[in-house]
Formats: sequence, C-alpha cells, structure tokens
Amino acid sequence: MKRLILLLAIPTFCAYLLNAQEFNPASPAGGKSQLKYFIEQELIYPEIAFLKKTEGKSTLKYKLNENGQITFIKFTGSLSQETDQETLRIFNMLEWEPATLIGIPVADSGTFTIDYNIKHYKRLCKKRGYSLHLYPYEPTDTTGTIFYYRNLDTAPYPIFTNQGINLAGFIAANLKYPEAAIKQNLSGTVKLAFVVEPHGKISNMKILNSLGAGCNEEAIRIVRLIKWMPGIKDELAVRTRMSISINFNLESGPDGLFNPNIKSSYGGY
Repeated sequence: MKRLILLLAIPTFCAYLLNAQEFNPASPAGGKSQLKYFIEQELIYPEIAFLKKTEGKSTLKYKLNENGQITFIKFTGSLSQETDQETLRIFNMLEWEPATLIGIPVADSGTFTIDYNIKHYKRLCKKRGYSLHLYPYEPTDTTGTIFYYRNLDTAPYPIFTNQGINLAGFIAANLKYPEAAIKQNLSGTVKLAFVVEPHGKISNMKILNSLGAGCNEEAIRIVRLIKWMPGIKDELAVRTRMSISINFNLESGPDGLFNPNIKSSYGGY
C-alpha cells in the first residue's frame, strides 16, 4: 500500500515542479527596474508626513485577473493616511502584464510597498531636481484614464529648451551608439512604449521591439531625458499612450569604418 501511494505521489510532485517552473508572476510594465525608476521619479513625500517626520513602510496587497486588471486592494501595513494615499496614487498609475501558467494568462496576487525615509527623499529630490511636479498645462484630468494618441484634441509633443531642435536632432545629439553594438556591427530598431502623464513625465515604459548589445538600455536612457507637453482632451491634460522608435544603423563611410546613423520617430501605439 505504501508503495502504491509513493508511485501516485511521484506524478503529482513532477506536475508541481512543472507548474512552478512555468509560472511567471504578474509584473508591472517594464519589470522591476522600470518600476524602481518610476517610483523614484513620481514619489512626492506628503507635506504633513514630512513635517511630522513620519517614516516607515506603506504596504498594500492586491489581486489581478487574467487580463492584468486590478480586482482587489487592501492596505496591510498602514503608515499614515497621507502616505497611504500617496502609495495608492502611485500604485493606481501602474499597468500590469498578467501572470502566466504554461503560457496561459492567469489571476495572481502580490504586495506593493513604498518605504518613506526623509533623508533618502531629500537626496532623491536633489538628484532628480524637483520636490513637486510642475504641470506645463492645467487643468488636468483626475480620472486616471489613459487615452490613445488618435483620440486627443492635441497630441503630446517633446519640449526642448533649444527651440531650433526637433526630436530626431535631440536624440542624435545625445544618444551614444553602444560599443558592443558597433563591435558586433549590429543595426536595427528599438521601439519603446510608454504613457505620457499630465505633468509631462513618462510612466509604464516597456520594450516593444528589442535589439540588444546595449541598444535597449541606451534607448531607454535617452527617452528618459525627454520632457513632454501632455496630450489635451476637452481642455484637460490627460494620460496618453505613446511610442518611440529609434533606428540604430551602422553605415560604412569612405574610410571603410562604420559610422552610426541614428533615426527616430514617435506616435501612438
């Protein structure tokens, strides 16, 4: 009898290992590295909490369905009303890739935490250059709705301090063709998708078309430098889906050496 039980248990254990190996949890757009960067750029320490020197972790638990949509939120580690509101504000800005089991989208759950530390926040503000978000256009839509590029009255566009430069010129002047890509004679296109927020910064960045050899990372770095005028719908600044394609192309010059030729375009997706 014991032998029979053991034989029956082996397939069950193997199935468990298979499921464990082929289960991919839900993740925010762009993964953990993009999430960390987004929180650092978006976080505004609530004034009341800052003055009261309130510090600690604000944690919420969430559930998502198979479409990556949030179905449940509950705070499990409340810090203060003000910090919890900021945590929830940032969490609600996120878009999610659903969990998958053997390649099939499934429901999932997890926790989301923001650590409020005044000393760290002061360093963060100095690094990013602001303590409050400045809105280039007001009023703003507060519903959190994300609009498609084609459905706006005015589409987002890059803002440059040099009025004589356009997007292609800005990218060409600031982007560095990765050495690894030059050595591999690698050419191709990196396409990035993101959301332009009402304050002109971006969120939910993810790679739609990957190239590798450092090109993905360089494309992300350069796009993070761009400040945007937000999209306008019904006289309100709104959240807008956008994409940028950056073409890395090595052309052989008269000297026989490969010279980087960088082109770019942007629009909706």
